[in-house]
Amino acid sequence: MTVLLERDREVGEIEAALEEVTAGRGRAVAIEASAGLGKTRLLQEARDAGARAGLKVLAGRATELEQDFPFALVRQLLESEIANLPGDEREGVLEGASAARAALGLDPDPDRGHDSFAVLHGLYWVTAALAERRPLLLAIDDGHSADAASLDYLGFLLPRLEELSVLLVVTGRPDEPDPSGGFRRLMSDSVVRHLTLAPLSAEATNVLLAQEFDDEPTPQFAAACFEVSGGNPFLLRELIRTLVQRGIEPLPEHSNLVRELVPERVAHTVLMRIERLLPEAGTVARSIAVLGEGCDLRLVAEFAGVDVSAAASATDALRASAILDGSRTLRFIHPLVRNAIYESVPAGERMALHSRAARHLREAGSTPELIATQLLAGEARGERENVETLIEAGARASASGAPRSAIAYLSRAFHEPAPSDLQAAVLESLLSAIVAVADTTAFSEIEAEVFAAIDRDPPLLSRLVLTLAGIIGVSGRFDDAASLLRSAFERAVEQDDVEFAYILGVQHNTIASLAGPGVQLDLGRYADQVSRNSPAGHLVAAIEARSAVADGSSEEAADAAKRALHNAAILLDVPDVAAGVTAVMTLVVADDLAPAREAVERSLAITRQRGATGSLVRELMVSSLVSWGEGDLVRAEPDMRQAIELGRAVRSVPLWLSITPIFMEILIERDELEAAERELETTGISDGPLPKGQMFSLFFYARGHLRLERGEHALALEDLSVSSYPNETLDFGRINVSFASPLVARALKALGDRRRGRELADSLEPLARRWGSPSAKAHLLRARAAAGEGEKAIRDLEEAAALLEGSPRRLERTHTLVELGEALRGGGRRADARPPLQAALELARKCGAVRIAKRAHDELKATGATVRRYTPIGVESLTPSERRVAELAASGMTNRQIAQSLFVTVKTVEAHLSAAYDKLDISSRRQLPDALGGRGA
Repeated sequence: MTVLLERDREVGEIEAALEEVTAGRGRAVAIEASAGLGKTRLLQEARDAGARAGLKVLAGRATELEQDFPFALVRQLLESEIANLPGDEREGVLEGASAARAALGLDPDPDRGHDSFAVLHGLYWVTAALAERRPLLLAIDDGHSADAASLDYLGFLLPRLEELSVLLVVTGRPDEPDPSGGFRRLMSDSVVRHLTLAPLSAEATNVLLAQEFDDEPTPQFAAACFEVSGGNPFLLRELIRTLVQRGIEPLPEHSNLVRELVPERVAHTVLMRIERLLPEAGTVARSIAVLGEGCDLRLVAEFAGVDVSAAASATDALRASAILDGSRTLRFIHPLVRNAIYESVPAGERMALHSRAARHLREAGSTPELIATQLLAGEARGERENVETLIEAGARASASGAPRSAIAYLSRAFHEPAPSDLQAAVLESLLSAIVAVADTTAFSEIEAEVFAAIDRDPPLLSRLVLTLAGIIGVSGRFDDAASLLRSAFERAVEQDDVEFAYILGVQHNTIASLAGPGVQLDLGRYADQVSRNSPAGHLVAAIEARSAVADGSSEEAADAAKRALHNAAILLDVPDVAAGVTAVMTLVVADDLAPAREAVERSLAITRQRGATGSLVRELMVSSLVSWGEGDLVRAEPDMRQAIELGRAVRSVPLWLSITPIFMEILIERDELEAAERELETTGISDGPLPKGQMFSLFFYARGHLRLERGEHALALEDLSVSSYPNETLDFGRINVSFASPLVARALKALGDRRRGRELADSLEPLARRWGSPSAKAHLLRARAAAGEGEKAIRDLEEAAALLEGSPRRLERTHTLVELGEALRGGGRRADARPPLQAALELARKCGAVRIAKRAHDELKATGATVRRYTPIGVESLTPSERRVAELAASGMTNRQIAQSLFVTVKTVEAHLSAAYDKLDISSRRQLPDALGGRGA
């Protein structure tokens, strides 16, 4: 190999990155340059340096032909390394990463799909496990041609790279098309060190010429070579090869001959070199270009129509002529060489060759993905066999967490076109893949054709309607989605399919309400016709619960919610996402939390097993919601934080938006007002008017609470009033009156408006009497006390505290006790104020409610009681994340299992445990259960 010229700075950067990786700090380096400027050569230098430094080098080169092959690049990097491990070691590397098996080619027939996030998370853990065995160098050439799924893996790896002993080096061209945007995101990440290669100077050109000709070229000849090549190392070497083959010496009189060999003729020179070789060399070279680099020699020979020995001789000749590289793998020495050979075949003939390659691979028993890769490059023929292959390849791509590849395969199957009896299967799978990537652009490209297919075959609507409505709704076209659901509902009614009609009707009413006030379908007459234990039956129960919230009692609402949540059915098997949240929320506001906790724990465990990240976001949210209702903020915060992060990772905007206000509430109670403000800012609605509609209604409550705690009483009242007065029915109906009223009462009291405070209390009384839960009655009494004064206010708060004695709503009781203590102290009864304030302080500390704990502490001190400075101690001093990790460790989970469960790194777990040991004054894992008061996960 020739000496690397004028790349000392770049080599130094790579060596510096290697030093950091050997010290345990992962790094990423990007080498960017136009074609031929030496990216591959510099990458090889990095590989050599990595091997010398003791790193395990895993390499791959992306190709245009494999851009739709799911995880093609990842397989090049990791598949053989893992497959070659002894059985026990391989299983150790794959522990907790089963979702990644199909992506790695280790599960040839995946029977259960995993979403993209679960697969990427699994691949991260495989990489981390390999790096624990030995530091890694992931060397990737031509990253701009990588498949979207592999680029997603690299993007997932980057923010976690710091804690891994991994050096990632990627080469790419900055000016290439990037359909998925994955390569551009990778290159623009702030953790990536960029190396941009410049052309060689005239001096370096002279050195290279001297190396190749074994003689010093004359200045005129060297200048001509520099002028023609433009300092491009690849073009310069191709020029030199042509000069040597033609016997042209590096003399002044040959300078004009050099100028005739312009760079645009590099394809011609490559083809000329091939023509001088064995007769089979050209056929073999073209076969490799069509079949794809890395293909099997026997397969190439069969496709080229020559025997294996002749193909072997041809490949040896191609290596000797610098057409193929020096390895035993069938790879071209440079992508420009491959392109020259590939594009030398006329376009029509190329498409025919790819179609023939697909048949050839099918006969050889190749995987559907390999065959589909050839079908995508070939001509559409509408052949049933091809459509079936594309459907299978799409299903396998979806199962391996590569929905973009599935979209490519299934779109082609749809446009072959698919035979009429396969169209429904193609469209169902295609729309599901579009949902998985939330790609409304992909849908817009086929929308007209989809509805044309439905017009030709009306029964298609029933199969596709729920997915179609979801896609259209996510794009903000709520009216169109509702109209589609109404049509499907009417068709189901005509066909007497009451179960399906009811599900469609509920979906219609949910989406129609997002569009604003509109016509709702009357589903009451169908409710008695559905099976009680079917998905539709569980929806009936959820709607009954919601109706009871609006007009019934807490007992009636809780009974219906428990029927909906039986065995967590509505959370696991009902397509309407809102219904499950409604059922859980009903039990929270009804103070009936035990069955809610039981259902949520079951659904959370099953969802984790299924590996469905979108569902996991929802289950974590409702789990946190129940913890919030129980007053366990230490448990609520990490669940909600994880739900937020996963919601963003899977780009689930509706879920993320619905989570944010509840997360803000938890942060406010945790006395993290700045963090709550940041969460609000991420939505872009921290100031000014809020949008109307169910998705945003809770933001009024959360933003109003935040403003109240910041002392912005008038602004707080403006937001909270939307949620608190009976004429408003946003989100959870008039039950918001009960939730928001204590906060509204505080704002009115601070503004000195006792008249409106009394009006609020009067409006609450019939609601509290109807609803009947202890917390609702307590809210009424707290609002009345805030608007009143003296002993009457004290009596109201004493009654509220008594109502909440032993209630699972511990946070509600804490606030009530603090307000009682404040009222007693304000009335001059300082001694009487101490017991409720002391109880409130203890309860707040157990809840992790830091803000109300500080308030109770300050009030207790104001009574004259001797109290220490407020300082969290013991278990209370742990952050929610530290406590969660400590509890999981106490239950017997390993650090890796904890990290996988919480979607964090092992080093993060280690840091949390170390901090927990210090705060708990213990030194080992065995002491955790006792230090946590016997509490394990």
